[in-house]
Amino acid sequence: MASISCSIVKYHSEQTDYRCGYCKNPNSNFSHGMWAHTLTVQDYQNLIDRGWRRSGSYCYKPVMDKICCPAYTIRCDALNFKISKSQKKILNRMSNFLKNKLSKEEKMSHTNTDIHHDKLSKIPHATIEDSKICKISKIIAPCEINKNSLPSESSKNSFSIEKKEVKDSIASSSGSKLLADKDVKANKTKLEHNPQKKAKILRLERKQNKLLSQGKSTSEIQTILSESKQQQNSSKTLEQFFSELNSEMNKLELKLIRVMSDEFLKTLDESANLYKKYQMTIHKDDPEDCDKSSFYKFLGKNSLQEWRPENGPLQGYGSFHDQYWLNGKLIAVGVIDILPACVSSVYFYYDPAYSHLSLGTFSSLREIFLTRQLNETVPNLKYYYMGFYIHICPKMRYKSKMVPSKLLCPETYVWCDIEKCLLKLNVNKYSRLNEDLKAIDENGIVNIDEVLLLYREQAMLYKTYRTMLPRCRDEHEISEYAALVGMKCAKSILLYRK
Repeated sequence: MASISCSIVKYHSEQTDYRCGYCKNPNSNFSHGMWAHTLTVQDYQNLIDRGWRRSGSYCYKPVMDKICCPAYTIRCDALNFKISKSQKKILNRMSNFLKNKLSKEEKMSHTNTDIHHDKLSKIPHATIEDSKICKISKIIAPCEINKNSLPSESSKNSFSIEKKEVKDSIASSSGSKLLADKDVKANKTKLEHNPQKKAKILRLERKQNKLLSQGKSTSEIQTILSESKQQQNSSKTLEQFFSELNSEMNKLELKLIRVMSDEFLKTLDESANLYKKYQMTIHKDDPEDCDKSSFYKFLGKNSLQEWRPENGPLQGYGSFHDQYWLNGKLIAVGVIDILPACVSSVYFYYDPAYSHLSLGTFSSLREIFLTRQLNETVPNLKYYYMGFYIHICPKMRYKSKMVPSKLLCPETYVWCDIEKCLLKLNVNKYSRLNEDLKAIDENGIVNIDEVLLLYREQAMLYKTYRTMLPRCRDEHEISEYAALVGMKCAKSILLYRK
C-alpha cells in the first residue's frame, strides 16, 4: 500500500519535577508528553482543543491539578473581536512612530508586561529514538482498516469644563490677536510648570491656544473641538487601523512565510540573531541556550505537516513565521500555526530596542486581523488561539483583554466565557470552569480496542495488536494516552509501538 499523510506519535507518560518556566520553581512542573514524528493540522487542531500545545515537534499537556501554574488554553472569537481604548492607543502609537510623530511621553512609556509567548523552560526532551522512528512504507489508511480483518477615559463633565476653559480664555483675550498671543505664551508657561496634567488635556490646551492665536471666535472654536471629539469617538475597525499603518517616512512590511521554505532559510541567520538578542535581553538566557541550533529546533523545523486543499487558505495550512520588517530591518517575528479552525500563536520575539511600541499586544492584534482575513476564504477558520493563559502570571493578563475570549475547561473540554472563569480563578488557581456539574468529557470515554497503533510499519487497532502479543501488558498506558488525547484523536493518530 502506498504511503499516506497521517500523524505518528510516541507517547511519554507523566513527566515530573521539572522547572517551571513561569514561576521558576525548580521542581513543580508536571506534564504529559508526546514526540510527534508527523502531525496533521486537523489532528493538532483536535489536540489543542484538549489542552495540548507543541514546542517544536514535542507536544505537551500540563497536569492541571498538580502543576504550580495551571495553564488554561485560551482563544478569542476573532470575528466578533472588540478593540479597546488601550489597544487603539497601541495601534495609534505604531502609526505615529511610522510617521516620526511619536511624542516624548510615548517614547518613554514602554513596558514589557505584554510579553507574548508560551515556552516552558527545560521541558522534558524525548529520547533520540523518538526522532528516528523507522521510515514508514506500508501504512494502512485509518479509514481503510477493516475491524474484522486486521491487520491490513473622559466623561461629559470634564468635556464641559474644557469648553468653559476655552470660553474663559477667549473672554480674557477680548478678541485681540495681540492679547491672544500673550495668552498663548502665558498658557505655555503655565503648562511647563504643571507637568502633572494628563497628556490628553495638554494636547487640548495646545489646540485651544493655537486657535486663539489664529483669531478664531468662541463659536468657531467650540465647533472645531466638537467635530474633533466626534471624529475621535468614531468606531474604527481593526482593518481600518491596519490599512492606515502605511507611511512615507518609515515602511513597516509584514511578511508571512512558511517554515522551511526558501525564503525562511534565506532569512534564517537574521531570525536566529534576533531571537538570541530577545532571549538574552528579555529572558536573561545564556548565549548557548538560545543559539542558532536552539532556535532551529524550537521555532524552525517541526512535525506539523503542510496541507494545501483547494478550499483552504491561499498559503495553505501549517507552520509560519510572520516577519516584521522596518525599513528593511527585521524587528520582530510572530510564529504561528494556521489550522482548520484557527490561527494558533506559538511564540513571539522582537528587538528590545522597540519595546516602547508594546509589540506583544500589537502582534496579537495583527494575528486577530490575519484570522479575519483568512476567514474571508475559509469560513470555518474564525478563532485566534493565544496559547496558554496563566492567571497567576501578570505577564499573561493582556490575553484576557482580547474580547471576547474563552478558556477551555480542563475537565470537560468545553469553552467557557472568560469573565466568569476569572472570578473562579481569583479564588483558586485551579478550577473546573464548566458550571454544569453534570457535564462529562464524552470524548474521554475510552474504548481501548479502538485505539489506533503503528506496529511493524502497519496500522492496526489495539485489539489486533493484543492478539499478536498476548503477553503485552500496556493496557494502562494505552488507556491513559487515549483519555488524554480523546478517542477522536486515538482513532486517527498512529501510536508508535516497538
